[in-house]
Amino acid sequence: MKYLIATHGKLASGFQSSLNILTGKGDKVSVIDAYLDDSDYTPKIDAFIDSIGPNEQGVIFTDLYGGSVNQKVVARLAAKSGKDIFLIANSNLAIILSVILQPVDTKLTDDIINKAIGESAVKLVKLETSDSNSGEDADDFFA
Repeated sequence: MKYLIATHGKLASGFQSSLNILTGKGDKVSVIDAYLDDSDYTPKIDAFIDSIGPNEQGVIFTDLYGGSVNQKVVARLAAKSGKDIFLIANSNLAIILSVILQPVDTKLTDDIINKAIGESAVKLVKLETSDSNSGEDADDFFA
């Protein structure tokens, strides 16, 4: 399994850093920090896609669905069809962790990816405070 995180700015490197802190697996992830300068990052996308062998799977995480980075990945995947590569847009750290921490022998499917997406969705956290909660641990606020 191979992974690529491609984002605007240094978000991809930030995700990689967090993965190293939380799992020690950040170095197993390729990253593209796009638009830090005028260089063309398309060859890095092509190199990642080309690195996926016939019996391998790949996952590409992008930051914004329909954003320029996502559009370039879609265009490159379309030009090099036939690879077993999943593209996940609007990525956050939770979805990246969920996918990367799948058991090593797991063959990814749409169902597995969709379940991970559902579990890693963005959530609004509303705190309900009362006198009974004052001074309690933060864990007491999560149900």
